[in-house]
Order: sequence, then structure tokens, then C-alpha cells
Amino acid sequence: SSHFGSTGSPEYLGNAMVAERLPKRQIAESVFSGCFKSRSHRSLPAFQRFEIPHKFPKFPQIFGEWIIKRIRRKESKAGSHPCLKTFDSFLDCVRRHPSTCDQKCKVEAGLCMQCLQEHKTWKVPESYNYMRILEYFKIFSEGKQSMDEGPGKFRYVRPTPASRGAGTVLAFQNQKPKPPSQS
Repeated sequence: SSHFGSTGSPEYLGNAMVAERLPKRQIAESVFSGCFKSRSHRSLPAFQRFEIPHKFPKFPQIFGEWIIKRIRRKESKAGSHPCLKTFDSFLDCVRRHPSTCDQKCKVEAGLCMQCLQEHKTWKVPESYNYMRILEYFKIFSEGKQSMDEGPGKFRYVRPTPASRGAGTVLAFQNQKPKPPSQS
């Protein structure tokens, strides 16, 4: 008796036999009847957090100062006045020809004046306090002057109810204060 050739075998009946053994589904077939998960990735706007999702060793605060100094150096190049190059070329011309600058530096002076007129409303871009951002992420090591407890004297400000816990204490209207126990 072969399992594959006969018409009365369970393999041949297939769905009819399975339907007899298993209970019917309680939930009707729909789009969401299977396993599904809503979108919750940290890059989506609703789930974004102001945090660093990676773990790395903490470093002294002076390293943060060095990093910020490098950032500010790059910002100063990008945030400098647009007429700085033309003014520098005018100054170079005046230094090269100190006695005859009124004849030989007319072009540079004209370009500098034109640029200054075009950029009258230019303002220095607002700079950020990067140190506070780095301190928010708690990436600095805390320590004392000894190398045993970590280099540097930096300490994070400990959170107090007045600074970080505002609004977290519940006050009930009908609650009466308990009298002090007399022992």
C-alpha cells in the first residue's frame, strides 16, 4: 500500500482531512490578521530622541574643549564676513605700494567698497554653546586630581527636585498632614 498512489490516502485528501482535525479560525481573514509591528524606528520623527545610541568610554572634559576648539575654528572660516578676501587684497596692495596706493590700489579699493555696500545687512551668525550639549550627553569622565580616581576635576551637577523634578510631585486636595508622633 503506497502512500502516493492511492486515492484514499491522507496525503491525497489534504485539506478535507485537515479541516476535520483543526478548529475553525475565530478571526476572519483580513489584512491585519497576521503578525505585524507598527513602525517605531528611532529615525522616524515621532520616535526621535536627543541621545547618543552608542556606548564608548568616557573621556576628560579637556578633550571636549579641544574638540569644540576645532569646531569653532571651522565655523569661523565659514562664518566670516563675505568681504574679508577683498579687504585682504586691498590691504596687501596698500602694504606693497605705501607711497602710491591712491593711484595703484583703486581697483582693489573699489571692489572692497562695492562688496561692503552689497553686504550692509550681514550679521555674525549665532554661535552655539557646544559644551552644554556635550555635558547633556554625559560623555565626560568625572574625577579628582589623582590618576586613581580619573584625571580632571570635572563633576556633573547632581539633579535636584528643584532643577529636574519640577512637576513630578503630586499634591492631593483632601489629604491632611499627619500630626507628628509623640514618643
